[in-house]
Amino acid sequence: MSPEDSQENSPENKNADQNEAQSQSEAVDGPTVDYEAGRRSITTRGGKTRRQIVEDKRQLQRKSRPFIFVAAIVLIALLAIPVYAYFQVFVFPPRELALRVAGTEYTRGDVVNFIRFNQRMSEDLGVPFEIGNSLFDALQTLQENELAFQLAPRFGITVSSDEVDERVDSILGFVAATIAERESREYLGNVEEARRQFIHRIGMDESVFRDFIRKSMFRERLRAVVAEEIPRVQAQVHLYEIILFDRDPETRRAMERDLTSGDPVEEVVLRYSDDPNVLRDRGDRGWYPFGVSPEIDALLFGLDSDGNRLLPLRTPSDGRYDGETNWWSYIVVEEVNDAREIDEENFDALATRGMTIFLNQERANFDLYMVLDSEIFDWVNNQVRLSTILPTPTPVSFESQFGGLSQLEP
Repeated sequence: MSPEDSQENSPENKNADQNEAQSQSEAVDGPTVDYEAGRRSITTRGGKTRRQIVEDKRQLQRKSRPFIFVAAIVLIALLAIPVYAYFQVFVFPPRELALRVAGTEYTRGDVVNFIRFNQRMSEDLGVPFEIGNSLFDALQTLQENELAFQLAPRFGITVSSDEVDERVDSILGFVAATIAERESREYLGNVEEARRQFIHRIGMDESVFRDFIRKSMFRERLRAVVAEEIPRVQAQVHLYEIILFDRDPETRRAMERDLTSGDPVEEVVLRYSDDPNVLRDRGDRGWYPFGVSPEIDALLFGLDSDGNRLLPLRTPSDGRYDGETNWWSYIVVEEVNDAREIDEENFDALATRGMTIFLNQERANFDLYMVLDSEIFDWVNNQVRLSTILPTPTPVSFESQFGGLSQLEP
């Protein structure tokens, strides 16, 4: 090889040729991209490499991250408001404690279920359900049922599952005359269908209303035990009632004068009473033992310091105004019997009163807690109204008065 050829093939000459060719290419096609070893691409975006673009994106994401967090927090807060409201309205209230008897607790939801159960019972009979006092009555009944259930072992009281089944069947209107009828396929099928429809109407598990029925049966049997201590023969008074729409002292004196002169009580009642039913019952209110009408027991059976009756026989009492009926009532005791058998209606009232006294005494031995305020009252009543089928009458509050003896029955 000649020296001239070696000089042409030298690295310096090759680099010079490459630079010259690159200059020519730039002149024709514009600026070219420098190639660097290790680059995955020579493609550029606005004069930036792909690696620079990725790094810029990372920087942008890092700067926008706080704003994303703030937006997420705001979004969560906006979503939390309806969720919180839902829990406050539908989840938490039914779980709040409403009643406790020793270690057994009843929530607001339990109280609503109990009221709805009784509501459906009334509506199935075609009787409008009165919501006004339902909360207090439900709490009182649930407490007494639970007290009876926990007191039952002391008196040997039990309730079997079969007895609960029979009570459920009777509630649904099925009463088998014989064991064979109760065990027949047709009878069992009809009962099962009626039970299924009833569960659908009340909207609760069968175990829930069965427990209500079971504990109410414990209360009934404890009441029967208490009633065994009540004497069947007691002192009683025979009452009459005279009703006047106008309180006229002269009329009362005339009634007293006629009774003192020996006129029969029924004739005096017919002569003066303004009661629309006077021709039917002649003012006769029947025989009353002590305890049936606690509000007038002192008047009917009380004695003064000399041993005389506070209300002498065949003497009209002072008039008492009845705000519901807008009339004045006068009581007359025709006679007293120191040993007379009590009729079933009055004995039932005495048994109820005896049960109330017994439970009041036992309450001191239990840890009891009951919530009864305007908040739970409004909430429970609203829940009950949502499931009302028949129109609900507006309850009218009243005070017990001895004037309306037709209301003395429990």
